[in-house]
Amino acid sequence: MRFLFLFLLSYALFSCSNDFREITAISEINGAWGNDKESFIIDTERMTISYPDSVLITLSSRIYDRSKITASIGSVMLYDAHVFINSDGSSIKITKINKKESSIYLKK
Repeated sequence: MRFLFLFLLSYALFSCSNDFREITAISEINGAWGNDKESFIIDTERMTISYPDSVLITLSSRIYDRSKITASIGSVMLYDAHVFINSDGSSIKITKINKKESSIYLKK
């Protein structure tokens, strides 16, 4: 029991040290990303998100708020989200505004 407590405490301290900041340019999130549930590729030149075996999703960002993105298919909006990146660029956090969920993805 003591080992489990120490493990959870060290995990909490380590995860707190992995600070995220808002992205300042959409190009910061270019590349392949994934976690244990899903993976995708963000192409910031074509402004698309592609999931394996899925329809190509259009990505848009705002000039006045670079950290906010919108993902859509045609005229159907899938979600608005704020995107955060850690200091070394190895992981991003996407917080979906209209679904109240947040996920962390590692660079592949």
